[in-house]
Amino acid sequence: MRENIKFVLKVTAAHVATYLVCGLIFARLFDYETLFAMGDVRYFMKDAYGTSSVIGPFVQVLRGAIIGCILLILKDTVLNKKLGWLYLWILFAGLGIVCTPAAAPVSIEGIVYSRLPLEFHLKTVPELLVQTLLFPLLVAGNFRLALPEKIAVPAIVTVISAVGFSVGGIILALVLKADIMAGASDPGAFAVMFAALAVVFGVTLAYTSPKKRLPLRRRLTTI
Repeated sequence: MRENIKFVLKVTAAHVATYLVCGLIFARLFDYETLFAMGDVRYFMKDAYGTSSVIGPFVQVLRGAIIGCILLILKDTVLNKKLGWLYLWILFAGLGIVCTPAAAPVSIEGIVYSRLPLEFHLKTVPELLVQTLLFPLLVAGNFRLALPEKIAVPAIVTVISAVGFSVGGIILALVLKADIMAGASDPGAFAVMFAALAVVFGVTLAYTSPKKRLPLRRRLTTI
């Protein structure tokens, strides 16, 4: 069970990382903002940099976890093979992109039965193919992020805090019916966020430091 949980976490991290990196690169490369607003595409896709683009990365955590649970079936049969990453990519590209049952972009059904222009299919296929290629390379490979023991826990706590701050901000903006993207271009907002995370990292590092077992109050005064 412990190995399965570690595998699902690895798959989730690989999916989120490749999704974000490929999304940022190809959105700029092919100008998704203009692409998503052309012709019938604007009725099919939401704004490229709207509310969905902020919520999207958090949705990918759920998607990654689901994909990880599904891939448990193939973990010992396909992924352990010498070319396991290639088999997984063919599976994703073949069934998940080209031959998907829905009339989705880039798929045969989407090209034949949807009103999406051919330009949209051609400009979105590179991201899909590259992301689904990098993903199995990370999943099937023996890649590990090795952090010094001293900062491992503070780093994890800081990452969790960053996600919590972001989710909390999105929820608050939705409750107050505020524009979620209003602060996306405000350097001050990112500075405040960075300062808060720096404090979280510093406090956690001081509290978990093994060299001196001081009470929490005395540790905090040394920061």
